[in-house]
Amino acid sequence: MKKWILLVCSILVVTGIITLNMQKDGPACDVLASIDYTKSIEAVEEYTNTYTGETNYYNIINEWTKNKITESDERFIIDSENTEGGILYDNNFGYKSNVRYLHPGDDITFQIETEKESLYEIWLDYYIMDKTYLRPEIQVTINDEEQFNEANKIELPMNWQVGKLNDEEKFDRYGDELMPKSVKKMIWENKPLQDPNHFFIQPLKFRFNKGVNKVKLTVNEGYLLIGKISIKNTHETIPTYEQYLKKIKEEKQSIQKMVVIEAEDIFMKSRQSIRTKYVRNPSITPYAYKNRVLNVLDGYSFGDSGDKVIYKFNITETGYYNVAVKYSQDTNNGLSTHRRITIDDKVPFSELSYYDFSYSSGWKNETLADEKGIPFDIFLEKGEHTLELSIDNTKVRDIYHELMNTLDSIEAVAKDIKKLTGGLVDKERKWKINKYMPGIRTYLHGIYNKIKIQKAALIEYTGNSDLPIISEIDIAMNLIKDFIVDPEDLPHYMSKFNDGESSAYGRINAVLPTLVYNPMHLDKIYIYNDEQLPSAESGFITNTKENTKSFVYSFLDPKYNQSDKVDDRTIEIWVNKSRLYVEIMQRMIDEKFTPETGIKVNLSLLPDENKIILSNAAENTPDAAIGISHSKPFEFALRGIVENLRDYEGFYDLAEEFDKCAFIPFIYDKGVYAIPETQDVKLLFYRKDILDFLGVKPPKTWQDVTGLVPILKKYDMNFYTPLGSDSSYKGLDTTTPFIYEFGGRLYDDTGSKTIINDKKSYEAFEFMTDLFTVYNVPITTSNFFQKFRNGKTPVGIGDANTYIQLKYAAPELSGQWGILPIPGVKNAEGVIERWDPTYGTSSIVFKNSTKKQLSWKFIKWWSSADIQRDFSYAIQSTLGDKFLYMTANIEGFKKSAWPSDSKKVILEQWKWIQTTGKVPGDYMLERELSNAWNKVVFDGENPRIALDEAVATINRELERKLKEFGYIVDGKLVKEYVVPDIHNVEKWVRQNEE
Repeated sequence: MKKWILLVCSILVVTGIITLNMQKDGPACDVLASIDYTKSIEAVEEYTNTYTGETNYYNIINEWTKNKITESDERFIIDSENTEGGILYDNNFGYKSNVRYLHPGDDITFQIETEKESLYEIWLDYYIMDKTYLRPEIQVTINDEEQFNEANKIELPMNWQVGKLNDEEKFDRYGDELMPKSVKKMIWENKPLQDPNHFFIQPLKFRFNKGVNKVKLTVNEGYLLIGKISIKNTHETIPTYEQYLKKIKEEKQSIQKMVVIEAEDIFMKSRQSIRTKYVRNPSITPYAYKNRVLNVLDGYSFGDSGDKVIYKFNITETGYYNVAVKYSQDTNNGLSTHRRITIDDKVPFSELSYYDFSYSSGWKNETLADEKGIPFDIFLEKGEHTLELSIDNTKVRDIYHELMNTLDSIEAVAKDIKKLTGGLVDKERKWKINKYMPGIRTYLHGIYNKIKIQKAALIEYTGNSDLPIISEIDIAMNLIKDFIVDPEDLPHYMSKFNDGESSAYGRINAVLPTLVYNPMHLDKIYIYNDEQLPSAESGFITNTKENTKSFVYSFLDPKYNQSDKVDDRTIEIWVNKSRLYVEIMQRMIDEKFTPETGIKVNLSLLPDENKIILSNAAENTPDAAIGISHSKPFEFALRGIVENLRDYEGFYDLAEEFDKCAFIPFIYDKGVYAIPETQDVKLLFYRKDILDFLGVKPPKTWQDVTGLVPILKKYDMNFYTPLGSDSSYKGLDTTTPFIYEFGGRLYDDTGSKTIINDKKSYEAFEFMTDLFTVYNVPITTSNFFQKFRNGKTPVGIGDANTYIQLKYAAPELSGQWGILPIPGVKNAEGVIERWDPTYGTSSIVFKNSTKKQLSWKFIKWWSSADIQRDFSYAIQSTLGDKFLYMTANIEGFKKSAWPSDSKKVILEQWKWIQTTGKVPGDYMLERELSNAWNKVVFDGENPRIALDEAVATINRELERKLKEFGYIVDGKLVKEYVVPDIHNVEKWVRQNEE
């Protein structure tokens, strides 16, 4: 290896491609050659392990194998009577003995005694109760220890059977085909606990000590019946294709009967959100140019690890068959995709356990074949069969985890560099890195070699050295190589090492998601013997003809050119949501609301809320609108555009289902002009692993935060608050939490003046600036999720979107992070006040509507707990687990599709909702409070001066606006403006509180 590197260097010198740098540190190639290849990798791995102690299953199982901890032949069967926890249940749905019933938060424990330290699998008999559509999830501890991260979140497989619609139900009002609903398969299952990230197709192994072992299974999600539990080891042997053929021993005969499976005709699937869609292409069947017909399995919904679809088909004559798939895969940066192919619940031969489908921008017929292109012959007997396509990550397991380990190595070096420098960037300063970190060059060389090994593995895996992911790896290697030559550059150029997307760390990190995402659109599956497959693409003439017909029809399509018939029982509703959400809503309305009430509803997209003002001026508003942002109803009320909903029957009963403070932004004078629809939440996110390393607990108060920040700074880590986002405009959602927690107020009792400069409000303002000027919290943090993920900001305040990203887009952090209510200020009674405004969207009824009662009846129905619950599940079942809907209806949220592990914390934080009441001219308060903060933090202005100047400007604008709306006449307040707040809001939204 050394000779090869020296030879390359010599050639580069002779040809003049590079010029060797003859300084003290030596040229890149000389440095690379001078460090032992193997020892450098061993050194950096040892260095990283002492720093991170990585505990994912991949590393743990490799460690157990290295330590020669083997599997045992012992078997243990534990029945319900020998377990503790949950409820012993005799309504067992056909199970032969008693079972344990468990709901979220329950656990079941038992003990087994083993002869020696060994590895075992855990198998469960389980039945998923029909109380939620969320996938069951359990946590496993052995002897009170979580042996690897994945043990925190192990999903139990569940299947969904796709229903059939009759002709009347199959199409919507426009003739477009509707997606059939899926029904959860309710049967007893016997399954092992498996890797939730699907890097291992074999069941998870758990280490049991010699002697008595305590096993605890905790239900994080779902409602389960647990029968017998087996502790054992299993082994699956899949023959090769050659062995398979020898076993069959049948002569191949010509069978002229092709079986065609339409990919949209799914029998069973592993997730509700695996869906079909319409592709307007005459080569796809079924096809229609006028209407949408479901004709393709949507690859974007069928690309995640663990996804599975099952098809049924009939064979009329026993014999050998070939299998072909018509597919398209044009999304994953040129990478091929893969599927595990199972027939009748078994992989026929090993070549189908991980079958590659090459990148294809158009539609392609792929006959399952060996490396030489010779089709596989699959023996099928006469009768009904199943064919299953599923996704796992077994082939990229090593590459993925070794790249992850490389990122840990980069981060470990970066932490020590920043620990030495304190994060200071001074390009004139020499840090003497080699003196304080004598092994730095060896560590960097080890990182370089680890990347090089995985680059070679990637090329071998993909069969292509020109892919974008290979280019990203090349760039990362070159960046690391530069630092090997001169490690002194590291403190000055951390942006090239581990900070940001363009660093070596960022380049490698960008590669990882593409390795485990496998989208593939499917049109058909052919099962045939001796026939010619139809062409995958239609010809030029056919395409031209169909495109022309479609284009001409677009001008005639009544869907876009004629308004829906509107009678006395039909209302028009504008919806400020995505088209997919609107389609789900319309289907719910057509299936539930219209049959129950006889009221028809036409939904239309509202792309821009400003359209409402213009439409009102033109007297062309609809009857009602949904999804309106929190600030708009007040503005509309001032202009007399919307209805006061307090006057309608059932308002107070509906209002009881919401937090009273959620109505505050919608109150004007004596009226309430909107119903809350959604609301966000702020939560404290913290990295358990990092805080454990630092020996600290997550902060409960802002005083705790100020004590935590110096500890974080010591390791060049930070705390994040939304006040330190990368937006220079600090809205009331970021500033008022401090003011309310310190006991301050924004307005006086008349609503004509601001009092943000009184004692308590000033204390809050001073603290919210001191956080950045005194305690050195970062003034701007551009991407909290990414910085939390890589450990640079291990504690911070995020919203519901942050939770979704961490839960579904950061699987490597499973079990390593937690959530709590946001930090607050302890009051005189010792209670921590955690006030937060919590904004969302709303629903309104327009004053110009001639069908106000019908519109209100619809708004009442839409806002109710059960419908909001159903909508949350409908979104998730259609679009996927990542699409979580946060309704403002408290009871609806409790029953919604939100994961149980977060509901309790969210509901606790929602007890501290304190929204700011609207006042004419309040935009000036928000703007000037933001300006004052910027003056203090960026310009160093005195907080008192900045706040007093803001108050003067705010009061002038408040007076001007109150004059405009008749509250001030000739300089005198003639009518008091009552500002709604947490203390008086009940008189608007609770009955008999006048």
